[in-house]
Amino acid sequence: MVNVDSWWDVLVRGRFQAVLELVLAAIADDPVTIEIILKIINEWDPGCDAESWPARSVVPVSRPEVIKALRELTREDYAQACNFAGQEIHRVDFRDREVAEVWFSATRKGINAVRQLQGSE
Repeated sequence: MVNVDSWWDVLVRGRFQAVLELVLAAIADDPVTIEIILKIINEWDPGCDAESWPARSVVPVSRPEVIKALRELTREDYAQACNFAGQEIHRVDFRDREVAEVWFSATRKGINAVRQLQGSE
């Protein structure tokens, strides 16, 4: 018999995994801000639903959830926080209080993960 605690853990862990997947996919093509990430995730093409992409079942996703996902993705080197100086991108440390001032992009490891999630590889 499943107890309430294990059910809750699975539910929360499953939601966070889906948010990680959505955030990683949102940053895979181009550097984007947190506002753009939220828009990409929450204002997605209605033709792409949870049946075609199960991670979509957790939408809408909140700003704190995206920040938590970005923190984890940068910590695990699937994503990077960066600033622009002219045409150059400079990697910076992830800081919660500065999340609105930086851009996020997928690293090579992150791009490979997105390809695997989408079945491209």
